[in-house]
Amino acid sequence: MSMKGIYSEEFNQANWDAFVQLFDELYAQVDPKWIERARLQKIPEDVSRVLLCEMGEYTFKWLEKNIPALGDQSPVSYLETEEGANALRAAILRMPR
Repeated sequence: MSMKGIYSEEFNQANWDAFVQLFDELYAQVDPKWIERARLQKIPEDVSRVLLCEMGEYTFKWLEKNIPALGDQSPVSYLETEEGANALRAAILRMPR
């Protein structure tokens, strides 16, 4: 099974929603230019909320890199489908903090 498949199977919407809420206050402090850039690149708002709070502007480079934990695919390639986006959400939940 692919990494995308593994992450897709473990995705839990309730866990993700609770996680995203943790970033509400921090997100209010994120540079509006980054938020707009993420919107223009069609990054889902919940995903950009987490990534911009955790990675800042580096988010945009990270999204384009091939990531070993994602089966050497780029995060942006996961965003091409809803299943892939949910797999990316599950992978983000696994990221060390």
